[in-house]
Amino acid sequence: MMKRRKFEKRLLAVFSIGALLWVGILGFAHVAGAQQKTVVWNLPHVAAPTYYHTVNLKAFAEKLKEISKGRMEVRVHPASSLYPQQELIPAVVDGRVEVGPILSAYLVDLFLACGVLELPFMTNTIQEHRAAAFKLRPFYAAQLARKGVLLKAIETWPSQQVYTTKVPIAKADDWKGKKIRIYGVEASEFVKSMGAAPVNIPFGELYTALQRNVVDGAVTSATNAEPMKFFEVTKYLNYWHFNAASPEWLGVNKKAWDALPPDLQKAFDQALKETRFEEKEWEDAISWDIRARKRIQELGMTVVDIPKAEIEKAREKSKPVWKMWLKRTGADGKKALEEASKALGRPLL
Repeated sequence: MMKRRKFEKRLLAVFSIGALLWVGILGFAHVAGAQQKTVVWNLPHVAAPTYYHTVNLKAFAEKLKEISKGRMEVRVHPASSLYPQQELIPAVVDGRVEVGPILSAYLVDLFLACGVLELPFMTNTIQEHRAAAFKLRPFYAAQLARKGVLLKAIETWPSQQVYTTKVPIAKADDWKGKKIRIYGVEASEFVKSMGAAPVNIPFGELYTALQRNVVDGAVTSATNAEPMKFFEVTKYLNYWHFNAASPEWLGVNKKAWDALPPDLQKAFDQALKETRFEEKEWEDAISWDIRARKRIQELGMTVVDIPKAEIEKAREKSKPVWKMWLKRTGADGKKALEEASKALGRPLL
């Protein structure tokens, strides 16, 4: 009887140990499974699927997936397919998306002081714009941080020009009475200063607006002529060069960033570095701008180069826009203008 009880106790002990081991294995499998769950972030943009912004962002996303061994994915949504243009910035700030572009073109209510380099005729070339923008990085980062957004890269669109449907705008006086599609408050004020009527039309709706003659022309990059098919609905591209570039900032919602494991944060930054994302954006802006000028002529459009004297007239007319911007941005705008003056190496205003 004693032997039987000892045997039963030993058997019970064996079963108990086995059960504990099985629970441990199941628990480890659960933890391992949780660790392997893919983190998915969404990134909206207005650019066409074939535009260099989208191409570069997808290259970054692929590299991130590779470096993280599939543990993190960034899904790029081009052509305003996830959010319309006016929702891009609020979506990042509110955390509706984890990462996205803060476009200088759409600084309507947030980050206004970041648009200092995009004031009319502030810079002369995209190279000058780039050098100044990189010097302003600490200022940009501080402005974005106030709203819980981390600056990860400074990108850009090429120079901004004026498409017209029926007649060219070759002189300062030619702006008078025209209806011109614009983006942002400063662009709107610039168009007004030239005697034209600004019309705010979302980028995704611009082709139809030009086709139906809702506007006489539109402000955007020459590089959009082919991917957005603007060559089908406009005849002239007028090179006023009032914006040498139109930057955007790749921003990450801070709460989303803080929720990432440190190794995925490292992978994110490493993917940006290995794809040369920031550098490639500026290189592409320059090369695409050069190529676009030739390509739009092959597509049947006429390039209109504006005489320097007419550009100087426009520059003088646009000075009140700077003063209005300073009034709207207050102390932040004053600080931004001081930083821009240092970056450009010349007095402003």
